[in-house]
Amino acid sequence: MADIPFEHAPEEVEVLPIEAAELSAPATLIEEPGTLLETAGETEEVINRIEHTKKNGKTIERKREAHTAEEHTNGKGAELSGAEITARAESVINPEPAGMSEQEVQKPAGEVEEPQITGEETPVPVSEEARVVIIDTARAGAEELIAPVAVIEEVPLTESATLGAPITERRQLVKSAALVSIGNLGSSLMGMARQIVVASLGPSIGGPFNAALAPANNFFQLLINGSVSGALVPTFNDYAAPEKRQEMRRVVFTVVNLIFLLALVASVGYALIAPWFINVLVQGYSHQSDKLLTLQYSQIIFFSLAALGPFAVLLSALFALKEFGWPAFATAAYHVGIILGAIGLGLFGSSYLGRMALPAGVLLGALGEIALLLPGIRNQHFYYMFVLDLKHPALRRIIKLYFPILISYVFTTALVFLDVNLWARAGGDGTANTLAQATATALLQFPVGLVAMALGFAVLPTLSEHAREGNSERFKTTLLLGFRVGLLLMIPAMVGMWVLRLPIVYLLFAHHNNNLANAGLSALALQNYVYQLPFVAVDQLLIAAFYARKNTMTPVVVGIVCIGFYLAVALPFFQTIGIAALAFANTVQNSMHAIILLFLLRKAMGSLHIRTSLPTILKICLASALMGLVAWGALALLSHVALFSLNHLLGQFLTLIVAGGLASVVYFGAILLFKVEEISLLKGAILAKLGRR
Repeated sequence: MADIPFEHAPEEVEVLPIEAAELSAPATLIEEPGTLLETAGETEEVINRIEHTKKNGKTIERKREAHTAEEHTNGKGAELSGAEITARAESVINPEPAGMSEQEVQKPAGEVEEPQITGEETPVPVSEEARVVIIDTARAGAEELIAPVAVIEEVPLTESATLGAPITERRQLVKSAALVSIGNLGSSLMGMARQIVVASLGPSIGGPFNAALAPANNFFQLLINGSVSGALVPTFNDYAAPEKRQEMRRVVFTVVNLIFLLALVASVGYALIAPWFINVLVQGYSHQSDKLLTLQYSQIIFFSLAALGPFAVLLSALFALKEFGWPAFATAAYHVGIILGAIGLGLFGSSYLGRMALPAGVLLGALGEIALLLPGIRNQHFYYMFVLDLKHPALRRIIKLYFPILISYVFTTALVFLDVNLWARAGGDGTANTLAQATATALLQFPVGLVAMALGFAVLPTLSEHAREGNSERFKTTLLLGFRVGLLLMIPAMVGMWVLRLPIVYLLFAHHNNNLANAGLSALALQNYVYQLPFVAVDQLLIAAFYARKNTMTPVVVGIVCIGFYLAVALPFFQTIGIAALAFANTVQNSMHAIILLFLLRKAMGSLHIRTSLPTILKICLASALMGLVAWGALALLSHVALFSLNHLLGQFLTLIVAGGLASVVYFGAILLFKVEEISLLKGAILAKLGRR
């Protein structure tokens, strides 16, 4: 390391301690700005701004040390005053930041130790009497850090520290993902409870109800929810700074009010065309009464959009402000409303009022979602504004970003309606097939919502910041971390759900009016759905990556292309193979979407350094294979014991507990044995949110 002269340095300096909490091994990055120096006699603050730098995809790491004037001037030069030291340091480095408290100035007491930090050195163009070494402590987020002149303790460097994202950013990313995951866990649990309750009503109620949800759900995606990641969050994120908060309110509530009006108009319009539309959608239903019930349900449920639309906009605003608390749990209210509706149906029986309690519960749940956002809105002082600024540039930008997504959802919506139609016509009882699709999809969405969507939402603001800065290396590192965390959970979920599909489905859905035969259809569908789980985790992150780069067109085009993969499998085989072909067609479609997006992102950004993650992925695959073997072996052994028979509730429960418990222990034990770092990150994030760290 070459000596770099500096005009003068304090006679004595102290190496001030850094709290252990500020360091996160393995890394050399420090969360807080460094400590201050002061001369022994007449002291003034000496300031250095640590600039956020990246060159050629590598973090330039430099370090600063100060030595006494006698060691470097060979006796030349008299002592300078504290004011002169400050003036010269500031003229070379940066002006003093405002707001520095006097308490930050520390009295020196010792001599400087030579830090043993390796890394690329960059000369600093200063004058001639001491050497300065600078450390870049780039933090999470896009903002510059301002730090005083400091001597930083020696911190060992590791390979993961130099190549990985800053620890503060990794912590924030995993904590945000963990919080959203916990919220999605609650929502998924309630969603599962909802499907259990609805399935217990039998195919004659559950089939029409789930078919009736399709028009409202897909128009909701078309109208607003599909724009959350691709248009709303990136646009709102640009107004998230405190000084722009009022402007952000104006933009957000313009969109809220506009969506509310559009939802009301659409609901009235749908009520008029619903008789024709439902007759086409469920033409495979053999009983006219099933079609009529589907029609009545869908007309009521469609009005829930008047609450769901504003909810999606407000949710986007809170995510852009990185308010992940209450929003993460808000979607559970929707499922609670449906459960209450099902309870009402049970109380009032098969009368008209009793049957209409189920769609009324949907309306109640939609209002409950908005209610659960209110604490986050109050926390951010983000109160309602009666405004409709249709000329605001942010609104035009949202429309511009969302337009290609809208095109995609037009195709996707048409595909969903075709899918519902094909399931109703795939042989057997159409209502039983529809219920099987809904229950199997609910099981699939459990890990998807818990892991894939949570990661996608949590990583999007951070990726947006890196994309706005043009910091491609930090962008790639964050994305790879998301890949590893997602696969850590989704690969074993795929294996476990495939092996244990029968006890899972029987335990959850074979109750009351839904018998084992109907539940077996759900197991068959689930078997062909689960192969896509690892691909969906990667896909959600890749979509977030393209959206963060303000590129919404590419995922749209790929989504349209991948419809062809679905049709290539579904249309030739849905009548011969049945619902298994339809479920597998969906798996092929979603898996190809992830593969194509990964190829295109690599082409756009260059190497994503995926090879650096291959050892971790291989360890996850090996641990999952061991888990699958243990689960399969346990299932085979337990099937010979009457107590564990899958024909009764106790046997289903015990089989799932024993086989699933053993498999989980083996998986996480293997992960710990293989020293997969991401499991520690997840554990730390979850414990932190539980208040234990």
